[in-house]
Amino acid sequence: MDEQSTQEAKAKRSFRVFGGLGVIMTIYVILAVTAALFYPNGYSPLTKTLSQLGNSKFNPAGAIFYNAGVFLVSGSTIFLATALLILPKQWLTPRGGSRRTMFYLSVSAMVLFGLFLFLTALFPADANDALNVLFTLVFLVCLELFIVFSSLGIRRMKDHILWLPPFGFFVSIANLLFVAAFVVMGYAIFSWVSSIITWSYMLAFVYEFSYVE
Repeated sequence: MDEQSTQEAKAKRSFRVFGGLGVIMTIYVILAVTAALFYPNGYSPLTKTLSQLGNSKFNPAGAIFYNAGVFLVSGSTIFLATALLILPKQWLTPRGGSRRTMFYLSVSAMVLFGLFLFLTALFPADANDALNVLFTLVFLVCLELFIVFSSLGIRRMKDHILWLPPFGFFVSIANLLFVAAFVVMGYAIFSWVSSIITWSYMLAFVYEFSYVE
């Protein structure tokens, strides 16, 4: 296969991956918006977190819709982590054991944060406060580990998006600060900003590994 054909094949693969992610995220957004429409006295992202949409105490009629969206996203994350074991051959070439190690650590963390995200919706805060807090904390830790391990691993690739590892490290540090600020001050906007930058990194990460050989 010549260089042009290889690039075209990579582009088609990236398009399919992003198309699938686009469908999943569209469904998730539709379910989240539906849950927000059922929220008593109106829902505002400036004063309410995403997780409150899935709390049946705060949102008795709409929680089921948001939690269904979380199940979809978490299940897709686990599936994607499994797929990445097959796609990114660059990580597994023998150019040093550290890259191979970082790859498996990243994928393991990805599976775990997908699993514990699933559990946060399966055991919502209103009915299982202690379990929900525990699963949420483990989810956040696994997410941070995924971002750090994947950023370190990407740096060891021969060809990679140059700004992606520094952005990953920035996201990791910013998430810690935003979570701390949210816990101390209680402003929902901190959790929203954390979610937005994290998903931005995730999309860039998926693009990187849907494009490489």
